[in-house]
Amino acid sequence: MKLQEGVQLHFIPAEKFTTNQIVVRFAAPMDVKTVAGRVLISNILDTANQVYPTSHLFHQRLADLYGARFSTSVSSRGRVHCIDIKISYIKSSYLPNESDVTLALLDILYASLFQPLAKKDAFDPDFFEVEKANLLHYLDTEVEDHFYHADVELAALFFEEEHLKIPRIGKRELVEKETAHTVYKALQNMIHLDRIDFFISGEVDQNMVMKRLREFRFSYRNPKLDLTYSQPFSPIVREKIERKETSQSILELAYHLPVVYNDRNHIPLIVLNGLFGAFAHSKLFTTVREKEGLAYTIGSQLNIFTGFLKVYAGIDNVHRKKVMRSIGKQLLDIKRGYFTDEELTLTKRMLVHAATLSQDKQSQLIEQTYNKVVFGEEQLDVSEWIVAVNKVSRKDIIRAAKLVRLQAIYFMEGAMQ
Repeated sequence: MKLQEGVQLHFIPAEKFTTNQIVVRFAAPMDVKTVAGRVLISNILDTANQVYPTSHLFHQRLADLYGARFSTSVSSRGRVHCIDIKISYIKSSYLPNESDVTLALLDILYASLFQPLAKKDAFDPDFFEVEKANLLHYLDTEVEDHFYHADVELAALFFEEEHLKIPRIGKRELVEKETAHTVYKALQNMIHLDRIDFFISGEVDQNMVMKRLREFRFSYRNPKLDLTYSQPFSPIVREKIERKETSQSILELAYHLPVVYNDRNHIPLIVLNGLFGAFAHSKLFTTVREKEGLAYTIGSQLNIFTGFLKVYAGIDNVHRKKVMRSIGKQLLDIKRGYFTDEELTLTKRMLVHAATLSQDKQSQLIEQTYNKVVFGEEQLDVSEWIVAVNKVSRKDIIRAAKLVRLQAIYFMEGAMQ
């Protein structure tokens, strides 16, 4: 249902859960100039506002509403940066006197968006500086996570577009530039320019919710969003080596995929990733780690929205070349069809099991609805997706595997070894 051009409301009836869930997704183009401000906004929205001007009062109000939860998160998909507000609360049928707290929670949401802790077009300076310091501390902690650092460095090597080199949570140097004025302006831009999707999962009075949300009076917007991204393959492999004071070295490889979401190779690549490194029975785990003993941890991750397949491994630095060769051989074996029917069947079974379990999570139902909304009829529902996975043949996997080409290598050499 359209609340305004660019603002949609989606009801997802669900009787089997004891909770209702409201998710509000703000989506805008990923931009190095705006990402830090948006991340700061996500921290501010679930902390305080003019109605509840301290974190204690904000969370006390949620506690009064039978322990409702109000949280935010950031994510990226293709060229798009998203901020989610998630509100979870107990259904009225499970509460004393069947009390319905939906409207009270929508009032808190309204206050967070339209009554921020601000005046004269700027957030309260003391409040803002605390939230900024919290985010900077969090970013410093993340950078100290060596695998996170390796992920960031690999993305910077792989992506040609500058906006995609930036982590979804920003970087310290970007956050440091933000002020109470710039972030307040970023909030206004988010409210007035972002695509906004409301998802209501559970059992609610739909007319009551629609009436309240129309009172938010969102303005017209029509943002151009690219939820998928692809770039040409470069014959030059990009490499970077760093030395860090750590006992374990980290090797990460980025493979280029000339594939877009929902094309004919999408599902075969998901199965390929399962065979290659996503599960405990995959080739990387059973061969490189278990049989050859060359890695403490190893696996692969597929991001179909950006045409990116990542291999990560925690190793001893003396084994770098051996691990590189072994990873290359496992992929080559798949390209040549050197995998058993049993391995293929088990991979499909694992994927189908995960998809089946996802139906018991409200967050996954919301994500599936969002994909259906933004990708249209070409988006498979879960039952169709399971059929497609089970139809993937050895020939399909070999065809998809031949599209996978090494594009970037990052190595963190542990200097304490």
